[in-house]
Amino acid sequence: MSSTYMEKATMTSAERIGTKVRELTSHEFVWIWVGTVAIFAASAILAPGTVRAASIYSMLPFAGILAIVAAGQTIVIQQRGLDMSLAGMMTISGLLLAKLGFMTGSLLLAAPITLVLAYLFGVLNGLLVSKVNITPIVVTLATNAILLGAVRTLSGGSPMAAPAALATFSHQTVFGMPMTLILALLFIAFISFATKRTAFGRRFVAVGANPAAAAAAGIPILRYQVATYGIAAVCFSVAGMLFTGFIGSASQTAGNDYLLPAIAAVVVGGTPFTGGRGSVVASGVAALFMVQLGQMVLALGAGTAVQLLVQALAIILAVTIRHVPGLLRLK
Repeated sequence: MSSTYMEKATMTSAERIGTKVRELTSHEFVWIWVGTVAIFAASAILAPGTVRAASIYSMLPFAGILAIVAAGQTIVIQQRGLDMSLAGMMTISGLLLAKLGFMTGSLLLAAPITLVLAYLFGVLNGLLVSKVNITPIVVTLATNAILLGAVRTLSGGSPMAAPAALATFSHQTVFGMPMTLILALLFIAFISFATKRTAFGRRFVAVGANPAAAAAAGIPILRYQVATYGIAAVCFSVAGMLFTGFIGSASQTAGNDYLLPAIAAVVVGGTPFTGGRGSVVASGVAALFMVQLGQMVLALGAGTAVQLLVQALAIILAVTIRHVPGLLRLK
């Protein structure tokens, strides 16, 4: 009979419960599920109107868009980066799709062109970060400024109406679920499967965790690092197009309200900035958490400043909670 079995056999019921709790909470991504349930429970008490069926249904499309953005930011952070061009990419993608849609008369042509341009711009980010060795935040802030300049040039300083076909698509439902949410689930499922169940994904995680060791093992780290920014740009572009269709116009500030919430969703979801580890599923759940948190705070009458403060506090709390499993294991 093993010593481990003997130890378990001699445990009291309280000790066994404590051990089980420590095992469950030792997973770094479990807390966002607990937090999401808690925020809906708190909303039911403090702002019951936000958990009514109509309110939740109106919130889900925005949660889906944020989840797509958070998925792109998650894979960048897994590579020890941070993509601050998110806002510009979302904004210009919506504007480009609207402009190309009206010029060509076909969204089936305009959407792929927009996605290809977004991917190429993301690849440029990746090359500057990985090949030229410029700090990610510096590169992406600079490219974001370029994108916003292009937005002003293309828009002429005024919003552009979204093509009717794009608005129709963005408002569609499938079995009662918003199209934006369905696309978010597809993005998350695909990226999660690719990073966890494929050879490409295992190499991707290895490059993010330890680039030097990955290079020594023969993994072409430059290819993975550059592709990461390209894929993230595609995520931001899709989110920008969906947002444009949903609100009915391509504005000059479409992506601004998604930058901090997307980073917050990644951090609250449990993905660390140290690279390698990460979960797009947790980031997607955290997107739902962040949107519901915003709804609750707004329903309580708080202004924009308070909402930003709450988002900042959510990030701090999420980082702090990560240390709880370690403290439980020490007991």
